[in-house]
Amino acid sequence: MIGGTKQEGIDVTGTNNKVVAGDDNSTTHIHPSKRTRLSILFEDLKQKFNSNEITNEISEDLNKFTLNRDTVGLEQKLKDGQLDHLLDDAMWLKQEYAKKLTKYQFLEPAQEIHAFILSLVLEKFRTHIYPLIRSNASEAEVFQKVSSEIIDPIVRTIQEDGCSDIMGLTPTDITGMVYFLTGKCHIKWKA
Repeated sequence: MIGGTKQEGIDVTGTNNKVVAGDDNSTTHIHPSKRTRLSILFEDLKQKFNSNEITNEISEDLNKFTLNRDTVGLEQKLKDGQLDHLLDDAMWLKQEYAKKLTKYQFLEPAQEIHAFILSLVLEKFRTHIYPLIRSNASEAEVFQKVSSEIIDPIVRTIQEDGCSDIMGLTPTDITGMVYFLTGKCHIKWKA
């Protein structure tokens, strides 16, 4: 008996369960999720998608990633980096991402989301991957870093900040962005 209250045969399973005899003076703090630029954009996208609020123009921020910087495409970039054995997979990944980009390209918040994530992919590639390529790191090491420094953190950010991600961006899409940027000559695989 605890404090004059008889408690027998109590089965408490799970996590954070408790049995209280008397007043429960513990408090539960609910912290609202932080609002980030990305979470606000995802919320805005959902609203504009549901109300079919489209634009006929592509933003300058997105346009800088969708225009070719030179005439050498994905196939040649991979050959130059001695990665032509990845061509079929890279073409498929690029195409899958391009389909998603095309589907949402006339929704202003989607343009901002794609431009923001593409800029992250590019910055992370330049900072973490290209130095490995220049130092002749192994292909396995380079692609492990692509995963750990680009794909995983961006997917984690989308999952944490993109609770209303109606586009359904996945690791496949983020990988596709790498090859999309390669095809548009923003990323190169040769030192």
